[in-house]
Amino acid sequence: MSEFFGSWLQFGAWYHFVLGIGVMVQEKGIRGVFLGIAAFSGGTLIIYAYRLYAGFEFDLPLLNHGYVPILYLIPGSMQYSIEHFLSTETVSMGQLKRLYPTFIMIVLLILLQIFYPQSLQQSMKQSFTGLPYSIPEYLAQLGCLYYVTILLSMIYQYRNILYHNPNEEAKLGVRVLGMILKGNIIFASLIFISSVFRLHSGLYFTASLATLMAVLAYVGTKIKNELFKDILPGLRQSYRTSRILNLNLEKLQQDLDHLLKQEFVYREETINLSNLSERLGIKDYQLSEYINAYLGMNFNRLVNEYRIAEVCKLIEENPKVNLLSLAYKVGFNSKANFNVAFKSLKKMSPSEYAKLVGKGERGRSI
Repeated sequence: MSEFFGSWLQFGAWYHFVLGIGVMVQEKGIRGVFLGIAAFSGGTLIIYAYRLYAGFEFDLPLLNHGYVPILYLIPGSMQYSIEHFLSTETVSMGQLKRLYPTFIMIVLLILLQIFYPQSLQQSMKQSFTGLPYSIPEYLAQLGCLYYVTILLSMIYQYRNILYHNPNEEAKLGVRVLGMILKGNIIFASLIFISSVFRLHSGLYFTASLATLMAVLAYVGTKIKNELFKDILPGLRQSYRTSRILNLNLEKLQQDLDHLLKQEFVYREETINLSNLSERLGIKDYQLSEYINAYLGMNFNRLVNEYRIAEVCKLIEENPKVNLLSLAYKVGFNSKANFNVAFKSLKKMSPSEYAKLVGKGERGRSI
């Protein structure tokens, strides 16, 4: 049984590494990178569990405590990769600040190695014999609490998708996502308990369970591949709308109509998503999601529709009006942009539209 347990831990580490490589190959771009990091991190933690099980230590004390920054890395990488997976828009690289705790731990361990090396001399094996807690152990325990806190916040963040959206496929998707997050919370909690109470068996059990769950999850996605394809679009759409479900959407539409129809903000050449959302008292991403999800267009299309509608009205009043002057009047900053927007909406150039209006053929052309 002992040999099987050790072999299982080794298999678990290699499985996570191979899984990480496979994810990075299959999922192109930054999303694949962060999913790969999450898998590699899990494999690294299992290696440290196996190291404790086998009783060997690295020559460099710093490496014996490499599991500490990993505990801070997993929740940050999961948070970024899941958000990138759900969002249909590019997630800002500024969100990499979620990895700052990992970098802080790495720098802190290096500084301890340089200026206070004795703090790293106590090995995991020695710690589990009853010696006082070392600084790396305290950092690891704090990392477990950070791990749990971040994942709980993610569950709270996604609750609107489950409880406020009528899309059944989205609800199923959130349940799957919730199971993944809750499973990781359990793992982090078990590591914390095992560390506090110095339970060898707790760490071995957690590492073995993580391997088993990873294998079952992979098999499940292959068996239920079509199911996941079906629920993903609804889940992504629900994720986009979830961040505006707490807004008064009726009031938002009224305020937006007022700005566009009475204050004619679309005539401002500098109007953009940021300053319009500021006037509405909401975040720019909330306005973007509202326009996309509820109006069925993007911000530029919305503004251009109002601009072109006013241009058409003015042309109908005077077909011989200077078209370029109209373009500047309604907010376009160049003739080229005006022509492109007009043709996109009316399927003809402004001059062609003016000629048809002048001939009394506008109704036939629209």
